[in-house]
Amino acid sequence: MSDDASGTYGHAPREHHPRWKVSLAPRPHENRKYQDLREQMKTGDLLLFRGNRVLSGVIERLSDSPYSHVAILARWRDRVVAFQADLRGVEVLPASTMVCKYSGKVDWWSLKQALREGPFQEEALFNTALTLLGIKYAYWRLFELGLRIVLGRTLNPKDAHATPDSLFCSEFVSRCYRNAAPDNLLDVDKMANDACTSPADFATCGFFEQRYQLFDGSNGQACEGLLEPPIHRGKPGPALTWDGTKRVQPPLAPENDVR
Repeated sequence: MSDDASGTYGHAPREHHPRWKVSLAPRPHENRKYQDLREQMKTGDLLLFRGNRVLSGVIERLSDSPYSHVAILARWRDRVVAFQADLRGVEVLPASTMVCKYSGKVDWWSLKQALREGPFQEEALFNTALTLLGIKYAYWRLFELGLRIVLGRTLNPKDAHATPDSLFCSEFVSRCYRNAAPDNLLDVDKMANDACTSPADFATCGFFEQRYQLFDGSNGQACEGLLEPPIHRGKPGPALTWDGTKRVQPPLAPENDVR
């Protein structure tokens, strides 16, 4: 079984849907757990989502692809986090929690190495994503996106430079990548503005390589309230944190530390 960057396994055929412009890499013979792959993930990679909900299905049909949501992966010290524009607004979450909780399938796409070694500026991507944290979700512009796709994206292709007051998922990610290289070299669609991009554009733009469908390998621990203390013999113990792969005991105070 090969482990190449295109996401193919041996010579197995790709999954195909008669309407989709984006074909999917076949699933491996055994589940690839997120926890086993996280060390290979880098800032600038993507998570692309195939949702089970009605709105996800609408976005997939309009964009002629299996994808309905997109998020940016980033490394922060030993952690892997994901930036996204969700119904709660622009936020950052542990990538393990996102994979564990998502109602649907999650695919990992990596930024091509030639771009990573060339125009891509990791700090610029990170700074843009951090600057946009907390901006509310653009419900109405998501409906406008559907109209623009149906109309063939004939509206003004120019991108705005002012900080927006709301964003939806692919608009947020498009803006981050457009700012991550000089002269808009990582603009996923130069014929459309950020608000006209869909999750499918990141799969078809040629900047990313399909890797694996991700599965939670934490037995659901990544989905739980990780800071709530476990109960042992009727008494709460110390609150446990999460390091992306397992629960972690808090550090113990030195014996001579008098407080």
